[in-house]
Parts: sequence; C-alpha cells; structure tokens
Amino acid sequence: MNGSDVRLEEELLPCGCHLDDLIEQVADRRPPKDPPHQERCPHCRAALTELTELWSPLHELAEQEVFAPPTLTTTVMERVVAIAANGWHAIVRADQGVNRIAAWVVAIIARRAALAVPGVLTVSGVTVPPVDGLDENDVVFRRPQPSPLQRQLAAGVGVMGRHVVVDLEVTADDRTPLPALGHAVRRSVGELVPALTGLDVVETNVTVTDIEVQGDTGL
Repeated sequence: MNGSDVRLEEELLPCGCHLDDLIEQVADRRPPKDPPHQERCPHCRAALTELTELWSPLHELAEQEVFAPPTLTTTVMERVVAIAANGWHAIVRADQGVNRIAAWVVAIIARRAALAVPGVLTVSGVTVPPVDGLDENDVVFRRPQPSPLQRQLAAGVGVMGRHVVVDLEVTADDRTPLPALGHAVRRSVGELVPALTGLDVVETNVTVTDIEVQGDTGL
C-alpha cells in the first residue's frame, strides 16, 4: 500500500475478508479482488464507504501540486486501525468519548423500521456466505466476538465507523405495490436508524421474497 508502513493482514471483517485488502483497493484505487462478494456483502460495502471517506483528503491532495502534511497519512491510519478493531460495532465519536453501537442493535432498529411500513408482514436479515475458499469455521478472531445469536441478529447489516449498509428480506401482502413498498422501507430505515443511533445509512437494499394473500381473492 502506498504511503504507509502499517499492515493489517490479520484484521478480518465479520464476513472473513481482510481489511487490508480493502484498504489497498481504496488507497490505490484498484478493482476489487472478488466483485461478486463485495456486491452482496454489507460488511464490505460499509467498510468501503468508510475507507473511501477517510482516504478522500489524501486523494484530493494527490491530484494537486502540493505536499500532504506529514502527519496526514498517520492520522488516517490511526483511525483505520481503530475501526479495524470494531468489525461488529459502529463507532460514533463524541466530544467526550466514543460510542460503540453493536451491529445487531442496528439490525433490530432497521427491522423495526421496516415492519412499521404498511404492507410489510415479516422482515429478516440477509445471511452473507463466507468469502470464496474460506470456510466459516476457519475465521478466527483474536478479540471477544459476538455469540451465535448476536451474529444471527446482525445478519444483513454491515457497519464500519459511522456508516451502515442494510440488506433486508421482506414478505409483503398482495395489496401493496412492491416498488412503492421498497421505497417506503428504505425511507423508514433511513429515518429511524440515524434518529436512534446517529449513524449514516448509506445503502438499504430490500428483497421481496414472498407475498401473502390477504382475504378472499375469489380464486
């Protein structure tokens, strides 16, 4: 990686991907190593959003004929190292400290927001399979990690820094137009999650997996 001696090969996202690979992708503007995984993985998408924001001052300076302050790269990497240690938690910096919000807490709020939308009958998170070639049991974390129940509750939510990506699967009733339903769910999640957590929802994806017939259709 250009401009830094800090390596994070051992830092894994909850999906099993190396954070260092995403840092190099953003810092050096490289194409992703596994595009299909990144497209479906909320953890990677949240991390890429956070890293892109962190790296934007360096990219802006690199496009100008000026020298970056000598401490800028170090400052950015210090923040990267800090968020790397919290793959299961969002980080909100306050004046007198830091708030850590668990991914499963964000997931519960997001699903509550989706269930509040008329026409939504059930909501679940999207389970992301492990990165290709990496068995789920091979992912070993060095820090205390969530219980299996907490991981299950966090399904479909990726957090990194203060950014959140939400993937939801919903069952709808047969009387609600589905495009309008998806829009309403995104709006509800985008309003309730920031209101209760202070986090930024950068992406909400809604998959309608089933429709339940309400009442007598005469069929």
